[in-house]
Amino acid sequence: MKLVFKLGDTKIKIPYEGIFDNYMDKDKMIKAVLDIYKNLGYSFAPILPDYDPNLIKEVYEKAFSNYIKYYKDINDVFSKYANANNGNTSNNENILPANGHDIYNYVARYGMANFQIQAILKFDGRIDFNKLSRAVRLSVDAEPVFGCRFVEDEPPYWKRIDDIDNVTFCLMEETNNIDEAVQRYIDSPLDMDNDPMVKIKLIRSERYDALGIKINHACCDGTGVKEYIQLLSDIYSCIDHENGIFVPKPRIRNRKDQDRLFNALNITDLNAAFIPGSEILLPTWPFPWKKEVSNDIHIEVCRISEEQFSYIEKYAKLMKATVNDLILTAFYRAMLDMGEPIYGYPMEIPITVDLRRYLSDHKTEAIRNFSGSVNTRLSMIKNEPFDETLSRIKTVTNEIKKGYPGLQSAIGLERLEKMSFQETLAYYQVGSEVTERASHCSFYCGDKCVPTLSNLGFITKYLMKFGRNIITDAYIVPPVVRAPGLLVMVSTYNNILTLSMGYYHSTISKNDAERLLNKIKIELINGTDYNHKGNLTS
Repeated sequence: MKLVFKLGDTKIKIPYEGIFDNYMDKDKMIKAVLDIYKNLGYSFAPILPDYDPNLIKEVYEKAFSNYIKYYKDINDVFSKYANANNGNTSNNENILPANGHDIYNYVARYGMANFQIQAILKFDGRIDFNKLSRAVRLSVDAEPVFGCRFVEDEPPYWKRIDDIDNVTFCLMEETNNIDEAVQRYIDSPLDMDNDPMVKIKLIRSERYDALGIKINHACCDGTGVKEYIQLLSDIYSCIDHENGIFVPKPRIRNRKDQDRLFNALNITDLNAAFIPGSEILLPTWPFPWKKEVSNDIHIEVCRISEEQFSYIEKYAKLMKATVNDLILTAFYRAMLDMGEPIYGYPMEIPITVDLRRYLSDHKTEAIRNFSGSVNTRLSMIKNEPFDETLSRIKTVTNEIKKGYPGLQSAIGLERLEKMSFQETLAYYQVGSEVTERASHCSFYCGDKCVPTLSNLGFITKYLMKFGRNIITDAYIVPPVVRAPGLLVMVSTYNNILTLSMGYYHSTISKNDAERLLNKIKIELINGTDYNHKGNLTS
């Protein structure tokens, strides 16, 4: 038997009869759960290889019954959504539409991630705090989404903060130990409900200043953070000039970027192009998790020097590979060191994709979320040299590039945008309940994880300035993802490459987090023959 519901012009069929009868058989249970999520169109379902059958049955039956209820009302919801988007909302200067990317990152607060992206900038001296405060305030006029709050409605939207001139966007801290102050800053949380979408802290030492930037991931992705750093630099530099005046011209977000994306890819029927279940990820990598729940985070950062990075670039050129190919190769090899190696079995590492690559000018109309992901899959071979792993990685990534990497993510988020927000919210709240309850028993994810690589590339390929002060060092750190997720972010500035990841206390040990990043670094350095420099030509 199937339930059939209509979403606009799209019919959704959900088989359900007898689907929970297979829970006592592990393999059938996993397939049944995956089938549910495929039919519902969700590509980011929690996968639970090790399990307590009774608890899984209870949680998923509850979730499934909720979905049945939601789909019965879906036509009303869709009509409401369509009417709202065709109404006067877009004409209200204090309201911006929330797209599927925003919604996905917003609901991540429910048991999935801590939803903040951060950047650290270091200067060759001191900058002016008053000018910085003015620049930050003007930046939220230039990019209005940073001066908004996310409103949970049908559909959800961004609304301008009413008392925005009384919001504290920028703070200053004086310290005798700038490195400790920076670490405290990146380990501190952003309040999703009460903090503005962007918060800045000037960290001042006797010799130089550092700048910490926190941005809510619901507003923008890693590339958006790079764009914001450039915007803030430009505004500050304008103010810093004698009699300099900056008049912000607001960049308003709409769905023009999405339309440009699908037009560029010649996609006219999103439903026909969508492959249900194409992005379901399985935790395949052994990892030393601890089955506890914590909301306290810690960020680990590992640096690769300018000299070392130079040889990585030369080796990539020599091997006709990208630097990202090398990093992905090192990541695969490093993961083998984190648990009992699994050889001859397809292992998975998703990589993020900047969807701006498909736009003619590689830019969006305004700072926003515009990223997708694609899964890479590689069987591991015992005692394989770095260059041979790299060769197989190149085959994988070159094959991915023949298609449209990130497209399925983009389509999935379009579908999410057109669904009931309450339905989406309930889905993640159920997922959060699974995570919290599962942490106290053995079925959650065993010792498996889904490691993801997000390489943002160069923050800029030149040294940025805030007025007369040069940014000598900069890096970006990712949101902290809960088990079974694990996110490593890479950024490069001034030819220094930074590896970073976050974790929740009590779920991963500091030693294991350091070990993973250091192992990636060692694989890159040794694998690219840095210690035998004579083998590389300039």
